[in-house]
Parts: sequence; C-alpha cells; structure tokens
Amino acid sequence: MRGMLLGLLLASMAASAEPPSAAVASLAVPNSASPDLPPSTPEETPQSQEARARLHVLREFERVGRRAPTNDKALEVAARRLAREALTQFTTGAPDLLTLTEAVSDSGAADPSPKVLVIRAWVHSHAIETFLARQDFNGERVSHFGVGVAFLGERAALVLLTVDRKAEVLPFPRAIAKAGTEKRVCGRLVPPLRSPQVFVTRPDGEVESVALSRAPSGTNGFCAGVTFATPGGYTVEVVGQADAGPEVTSLFLVQVGTRAARGAQEAQREPTTLAEARTALYERINTLRRAHQLPELSPDPTLEDVALRYSARMATEGFFAHIAPDGSTLTRRLPEGTRYVRAGENLGLAAGPLAAHFGIEHSPGHRKNLMDPAFRFMGVGVVFQKVDGREEAVVTEVFTAASPGAALPADPVSDVYEALSRHRATLKLPPLVRSEALERLARDHARRALAQDEPGAGGDDASPLHERVFSALPDAGTASVDFFVVGDPSAVPESRSLATAANTRVGVGLVRGNSKRFGQGQYWVAVIYAAVP
Repeated sequence: MRGMLLGLLLASMAASAEPPSAAVASLAVPNSASPDLPPSTPEETPQSQEARARLHVLREFERVGRRAPTNDKALEVAARRLAREALTQFTTGAPDLLTLTEAVSDSGAADPSPKVLVIRAWVHSHAIETFLARQDFNGERVSHFGVGVAFLGERAALVLLTVDRKAEVLPFPRAIAKAGTEKRVCGRLVPPLRSPQVFVTRPDGEVESVALSRAPSGTNGFCAGVTFATPGGYTVEVVGQADAGPEVTSLFLVQVGTRAARGAQEAQREPTTLAEARTALYERINTLRRAHQLPELSPDPTLEDVALRYSARMATEGFFAHIAPDGSTLTRRLPEGTRYVRAGENLGLAAGPLAAHFGIEHSPGHRKNLMDPAFRFMGVGVVFQKVDGREEAVVTEVFTAASPGAALPADPVSDVYEALSRHRATLKLPPLVRSEALERLARDHARRALAQDEPGAGGDDASPLHERVFSALPDAGTASVDFFVVGDPSAVPESRSLATAANTRVGVGLVRGNSKRFGQGQYWVAVIYAAVP
C-alpha cells in the first residue's frame, strides 16, 4: 500500500546524575574483625551495574502487573556500545537515529523503534543509583530489553533499550564481503500482524519491493531472496499489516564491501517552530527528489492544513497511527470533493522534526512516498509537545498528485493516456498504441462497473471481456484489464499490465459518477491492454 506507512518511532529519554555538591550522609557498620577499619565495599564494575539494572527492570514491570520482558543479548550489545559512545561522542548522551539504528543493527537485532534511556554520571555509583530510582520505563508494553554500562575514568554511562518486538527475524549477516551475493531473509510476524512485505533500499537510494518466495510458518511467515548487486549500504525492512494500517516490524542495515568511515557529524539544530520545520522538511524532501531527477513537490495550503490537524489530533488524543480511533483514514481527512489519487502519508515521532523525518527517509517503505514520481504536491504538519519531560515532535507528511483545490480536468481520458505514457517511459518500454476498438470495450466496462457499484464488474449478460477483446482484435495474443476508482485521472498508478513489455495496444474507458462505496464524483477508469504482434 503506497502512502500508508508509519514513520519510525524514536523516544529518547536522557538523565544526568551530577556529583553531590553539599552534604553526604553515610552509615557505618561495625566490623568485629577490624573495629578500627571501615567495612570493605565491593568495587563497582560495568558488569555488576548491568546485573543490578536487569533485576530492577524485571521488578518494576512485575510491580505494576505487567509481564516482565526478556533480556535480549543483541540489545545488550547495542546498549553497551551506545553507553561507550555516550561518554565519548555525543554531547547530550542521547544517540541520533542513525547511530541508534546502526548500533541495534550491528548487534544482530532488527527492531526499528527502540526506546532509549541514557544516564550519565560523574561518579560510577551514581549511574546505577539514578537508574534504580527511575520508575518511568514500565508504562507501556515491552517484550525485550537490553542494558549496557560503560566507565571512562571516573565517569559512567548506563543505557536501557526497550522494544515491543513485532517480528522474529532469523539470523542475517550485516556485512557481506562480495557484491552480487544473494541472501534469504526469513522470519515470522508476531500476531495480530499479518501479510508481510519486504522492502530494500539500495546504495543508490532506489527502493524495491522484494517478492516473497515462501511462507515458512503460515500467513505470518515470510522468506525473500535479496540480491546485493553492488557495494555499499543497504536497508532491509519488513512491513506487516495491522488493524491501524501497515507497520514497520523490522529494519536493519547491510554493508556490502568495506564500510566508509563516518565523518564527524555536525551538531544539527532542530527547528522549534512550525514555519521553521516546514521550511527544513520541504528542502530535505526536494533535495532528495532533485538528486534522483524527480520533479520537486510544491507546498499546498490544503494539504498543510490536513497534515497539521492530524498531527494535533494525534498529540491531543495520544495515538500514533494512520487510522484514527474513529476509523477515519487519510482519504476521509482530505476535503470532500477534492482531487487526489492514492494520496501518500508518512508519520514520524521523535525528539525533533528533523529526527522524525530522518526516520521516515531512512525507511524503504516511507522513502517510496518521498520519491513517487506521480506526486506533485505536499503538505507538512508538525506539533511540538512534552511527554514525561521529553521533547517530542509529531510529524505528518501528506502527498498528492494534484492540488486538492484544482479544477476538474477538461479532458480526463487524455490525462489517463498521458499518465500511462509517462509510466511506460519511466520503465524504458516502447509506447503503447491507442486502439479505438479497445476504447469502446473499456467505456462499456467502466459504465457497467459504476452502475453495479463494483469495480471490474462484467455483468451476467456479457461474454467474458477477454473474448470480446479477441473478437475486436483477432491478432491479439493476450488481453488484460486494469480498473481504478480515482479522484484524479492524471495519476493512475502503475500496474503489472502496464509494465508487461508484450502489451502493445491500449484503450481507456472512463466515466465519472457517485458511489455508495467510493464516494462522490470519482472517476471509474478501465484500461484494457492487448498484445498484438
């Protein structure tokens, strides 16, 4: 499903335990063996603090009646790495999203949205003492966690990673020495998620959907062969279908060949106003599209209003999903009667708008929306809020092929033909030849479908459509039909029939009308293809 993927969720909590500046209370316990010496205290080590922290996590979930999460060794490895980096690389101690994703991925985990608690202290013991006083990490469901502690001189850092794991992915290499290698990614979605999809972002930024080769454990299982054709960095993403729409369940990075050293990252100031956020995000989106020779997107006031209202609603009502609690979707949020087609929507939630958008841009499924060649207009809405003392930005990005307020097309059939021609050119296939015979069949097909309020309906008194095609074009070897109910005929989506090189003839039939199922004033479009030598 295009346009219905959530942005990555990164909730980052940071705390700092500073050395006491005034009185320190102490309790002396007499030692009968050495009455003149204070009792010995076991020396603090990262391992001892991690053990105490793990026990505290389990007790805190049990205390509030939640099932205790599983200590995950991969997340533990990632947490230790982030703890070391909190003492050496990041001024706030909290990792940026790329750093977090790399640490989790390199550890062998594939969780796309871990929550992070970072505690830094000037004295070793203060890190664990501060953590043991925390009771704010058990308010949500957590299935797995990892704790890591690092010391540097007298300073210490403790990192807790928590996730609600949505998929179990079998071990998969994060580094591949030779380009041209194919590897199979397999796993299972955690119910109630279903209908898995696998996406891959290649080093050149292109996104592809990888066909599933088999389902090893029913409808929730998946296996897909991924070819790593060229050196560079790849992102592999698994998406599952939930009641609230598609959801990213797994995401990890794969490096083919030698990984280029990451340069020093400049500190990036997050926008703090809606106007600043829109300017920054519009520039990010169009910079990406320019790099891939795609037309830039124009901000649209109607889409901006739709996006802002939805961000505000999610912040106010405390949810984060494409389908709102009342069941409404993006198509219902767009003003009634406006023109759009397969409108795209990305959602992001992070400490700032740029961090939220980085999660969107870094995810293959969301990147498809950003780089869809059919889109021409966009709107961004950002709401800033504080949750448990943490800064959060709720970001909604909406994309359409036509401006919602645009006038109806004067020649919608020509718009469809132009869209088909554009898609064929993008696929580097020969142009299709218009066929009047196929147009007549397509018009009849579209009228019949609207009358029955059923896309593609043939009717009991009609012979099969392919038989009618073969009667009209005796030389045709094969025939196929696509059917769309859209608000904008100029942006009908690509299809398998359109991408079939053997198809040489095409006919478009279109009728506009009202439907109980699909709303008012929609275009019912039938496109018939035939392979004629």
